Amino acid sequence: MTEKSKNQDAAYSGTMDRRRFIGHSGTLIAGGIVASAFPALALAREKKRPLNILLLMSDQHGPDSLGYYGDHNALTPNLDRLASSGYSMRQAYCQSPVCVSSRNSILNGCYPHSNGVISNAYAGNRDILSFPQVLRKKGYTTGCFGKLHTPGREDLDWDEYNEGSRNPGMPVPEGGVILSGTANLLRDPAIGAPDPFPKTTTLEWQAKENAIRFMRENKDRPWLIQCSMHKPHPPFQPPLEYWNKIDRSKLVIPEFPENDLDDASPRYKKWIMSRGFRNITREQILDGMQGHYGNLAFVDDLFGEVLNELESLGLRENTLVVYLVDHGEMLHRHGLWTKFVFFDASVRVPLIFSLPGTFAAGKQSNALVELIDLFPTLTEMTGCDNPETVQGKSLVSLLTGKTRHHRKVVHSEYPLSGMNKPGGPYYATMMLFDGRYKLVDNGPDIPPELYDQKKDPGEFTNIAGEEKQQKRVEKMLAELREWHLQDAVPVQPRWRDLRRMEE
Repeated sequence: MTEKSKNQDAAYSGTMDRRRFIGHSGTLIAGGIVASAFPALALAREKKRPLNILLLMSDQHGPDSLGYYGDHNALTPNLDRLASSGYSMRQAYCQSPVCVSSRNSILNGCYPHSNGVISNAYAGNRDILSFPQVLRKKGYTTGCFGKLHTPGREDLDWDEYNEGSRNPGMPVPEGGVILSGTANLLRDPAIGAPDPFPKTTTLEWQAKENAIRFMRENKDRPWLIQCSMHKPHPPFQPPLEYWNKIDRSKLVIPEFPENDLDDASPRYKKWIMSRGFRNITREQILDGMQGHYGNLAFVDDLFGEVLNELESLGLRENTLVVYLVDHGEMLHRHGLWTKFVFFDASVRVPLIFSLPGTFAAGKQSNALVELIDLFPTLTEMTGCDNPETVQGKSLVSLLTGKTRHHRKVVHSEYPLSGMNKPGGPYYATMMLFDGRYKLVDNGPDIPPELYDQKKDPGEFTNIAGEEKQQKRVEKMLAELREWHLQDAVPVQPRWRDLRRMEE
C-alpha cells in the first residue's frame, strides 16, 4: 500500500488529525464519520435499487444565462427543460472564482483554505475524501468525462475518467483562427470566432459520447457520472453552426457607469489593461458575446443527447440529475471578462436538482447556497456516511420543502497576488455575502468593498467608505477573517512541481 493510499484509508476511518478539519454540516457530529439524518432519503420512495447520479457540468456559465431565467440570448432548451422539471438554486455561490480551486472544493466539500488548493497552479489534496470515493465505497461505479481539472487525484475518485482533447491535431483550415483560452486581445485577434474544426473533434463531443457509452454499459448497476464540458469557457469558439445560431443583432451589451471601478480595487483596472480591453470596440465585444452564447448553445445540445439517452434506457425516474458550474463569466460586465473577481456574474452560478416525484418541478429558491453543499446532499440522498472533513451543509431539507432557508452567509476566496507559496500559509482576497450586503476583503493594503444588492443590484457603487457603514464593514470584515483562519491547512504543492518529483 502506498503512503497516499494509507492517508486515504486514515481519512475514511476518521483518524485524520481533527485540528485540520472540523465538520460544519448540519448532519455531522464529532467523532469521524456519521450517518445522514435522513437515511437513504426514504421520502416514501422505497426504491428497489440505489439512486443513480448524473452530474451535468459546464465551465464559466453565468448565473442567469438560461432562457428559462429570462436571458433571451441563451439558446438552452434542454437546460430549460431540466430547470422546469426541477429545483433551481438561484443564490448558489462558488467557493473560488477559478476552475481548479472551485472544482476541488466541490469534490471534497471543503473551502480552499481547508484543502490547500487555492488556484489553478496547485495539485489536488489526496488526503481528503471526495464524494465519488464515498459512493465507490457504497458500491457505485463512477465515471468522469470531459474537463476534470482536479490534478493529481483522478485515480482516487473515478473508476473511469477521460478528459478528451481540445487539440484535434489537424491543420487549421484556410481563413480559420485559433484563439487562446484566456480571452486576451493582446494575444488573440478577437475574443470570439467560429471554431474552424468539426464539432466531432471537440472535448465536449467526446464527453457526451463517453457519458452515453458508460451509461449503457452500467445500466444495471448504480452509477455516478460527471459529464463535464469545458465550454462555455474561452476560447469563445463554438462550431460554426452554433456561431451562426446566435443573432448578433439582438445581443445587448452590458452597460455600466463610466467611473464604475474608480471606487473599487485597482486590480480590476489592471486586469482590463493586462488583457487589452481598455479600448475594446463594440464589434469585439459582440464577437465575445456571440462566441460565448454559441458555446453555451452547443453544450446545451450535447446535454440534451445525454438526457435523451437516460430516458431511452428507462433510467430517468431513478436518476438524480444535477446541473452545476464551477464559476461564472463576467462577459463585459464592469468592462471585465472571464472570472477571478467577486462580482455576482463571476461567483454566483446556476445549480439545478431534478428528480421526478421527489423535488418540486419548476421551483426556484433564493436561499443562500454554497457549492460545497453538493457533497453532503449527494451522500444524504444515497444513504452514505459523511467524512468529518465535509464543511458543506446538505440541501435535502430545502429541496424537500422542510425549510425555506439554508445559510445566513456565503463565502468565496481567491489568492492575494504574490503572497502564496506551496507548503505555506494562504493569503487571500475574500467575499462574505449575507443576501443583501456583500463585503470584499482586498487584503491589508487595499480598502475593502461593500455593495448593497438591494439598492444596487449591479454592484456599481462601493459604499464601504460611507460613515454610516463603518460598523457593518468592521463587523463583516472581522467575521470574514476569523472564518478564514478556521480549519486552515498549508497550501498544496504546485501541480507541475509534483509531476516533476514523480518523474
